[in-house]
Amino acid sequence: MPLLKDYLGSLISGINQARAMADIESARIAEAYAENSILKNFSVPRFKASNIELDIPIAIDELDEIEETNYQPIDNRSFNSYSYNVFKDILKITNFSRQESELLRKKIAIETDLLERNLKAKEDPQKSLNDYASKLAKFFISDMQKQGKKNKSTAIANLYEDTKVEEKLIKGLQAKLISKIRAPKRTIDMDNTKVLVQAHKLKEIPPESIVRIKMTLVEEGMEWHTIERDNGEIDQKLLPE
Repeated sequence: MPLLKDYLGSLISGINQARAMADIESARIAEAYAENSILKNFSVPRFKASNIELDIPIAIDELDEIEETNYQPIDNRSFNSYSYNVFKDILKITNFSRQESELLRKKIAIETDLLERNLKAKEDPQKSLNDYASKLAKFFISDMQKQGKKNKSTAIANLYEDTKVEEKLIKGLQAKLISKIRAPKRTIDMDNTKVLVQAHKLKEIPPESIVRIKMTLVEEGMEWHTIERDNGEIDQKLLPE
């Protein structure tokens, strides 16, 4: 099956060749007119196609998709902010202490960078996010517990003793952040799209599966122009009519 680009290119090439053949025939006729005492006073017939409209039925035989090359699965800055706010929402607190906040923000930034790399490596988004949430929750319970015990606020310190906090954080991070992960955009690979164009094969395909390509070709001829410079040199350039 031909590639779509090759098929359309061959149609345009064929029209160009037809125009060239018409011009060659016009030149032959012009020579005949010049040799005839009567015809030489007539204008030489010449065909010119100002607009050519094509209505081409095809069917897609093979269609591939390609992913964007510069895939950015998350916005790291906003993702870090969302993650931090999830901790505050789940724990129902307004602010962490300065030391706690610095520790948590640093850990979130590190894990977000790792999550981004995993997503770019085409790892499963849900699994990658689960690992991300688990690491942050475990970090909160273990490493930040030390800071919590030093905190004079009994309400905040007690959060670290709640055995269900880790589970709540994991589920909360998963639920709030999954929508912040963007899937890679996929576009049709037109360069490698193969099509069916044979009339007898198109007849076997349901009408709703037929694609019609409508093309309008506008002729723009080229002419040789001779330019004589001041120093006597002569240049020839091929320019649009």
